[in-house]
Amino acid sequence: MSKIKLITIDIDGTLLSSGQQVPKENIQAIRQAVNQGIKIVIASGRPLSGILPWLKIIGVPKTDDQFVIAFNGGVIQTTSGKLIAKNAIDYNGYKTLQNFADKQNAYFQVESLDGSHTISRLIPKEAQMENYLINSALQIHDQMPEKVEFIKPMINGSQQELDRLISIVPKKIEKNFNVVRGAWYNLEFMSKKASKGSALAILIDHLGISSDATMAIGDQGNDLSMFKVSNLAVAMGNAANEIKSKADFVTKTNNQAGVGFAISKFAIN
Repeated sequence: MSKIKLITIDIDGTLLSSGQQVPKENIQAIRQAVNQGIKIVIASGRPLSGILPWLKIIGVPKTDDQFVIAFNGGVIQTTSGKLIAKNAIDYNGYKTLQNFADKQNAYFQVESLDGSHTISRLIPKEAQMENYLINSALQIHDQMPEKVEFIKPMINGSQQELDRLISIVPKKIEKNFNVVRGAWYNLEFMSKKASKGSALAILIDHLGISSDATMAIGDQGNDLSMFKVSNLAVAMGNAANEIKSKADFVTKTNNQAGVGFAISKFAIN
């Protein structure tokens, strides 16, 4: 009898193949797990709007008793949209990050519960791709309104540009924010209280589930905080060696339905 009661799964590079499809083996295993009563929790940098299409495909219903970890842990919601917890950055924090981006001539936007926001007039293709993938409207302002909820500020750009920027992030920013690469085209700045791992801990407590009954599957640095909280940490076969070294098990790649393989191996009776 499986003791796994909750599985957190990243989307890009994990649930999805490199062609942005869900392998049928992943769908089959997830649906079996759901039928067993296991909570399948998508844990993603995307907002709920960018997660819902995949929930439909994998068979996780829109209800008040199913959950997502969105914005890299900045928000926990039910799949029906009910807010469980939220951690945002204040306006002064936003200004610090905007100033850093401006000094580097980098594009900067903020993702919030009501969409994406920027004060830039030049939108790079990487930002256009980001907003398309998360199904989010981009609102352009002359000046950023203080009423915006600064849940996930980010710089969008080429991999080469972001490799350079992450190497020169000021120590003050590193001290006051969680700085993560959610994807090759994103450099994200989260509240110190916000991470996939901290959100998972809150959700475990909310549900009254022991961490011993949890499994986390991911492929990027922003998934490592989940690995620390979850009893069974599973790295994708396509993950970097640094991620694999922190895992309890390395599954197949995202193009080989590694999520379905891990769920079948550890969770399905």
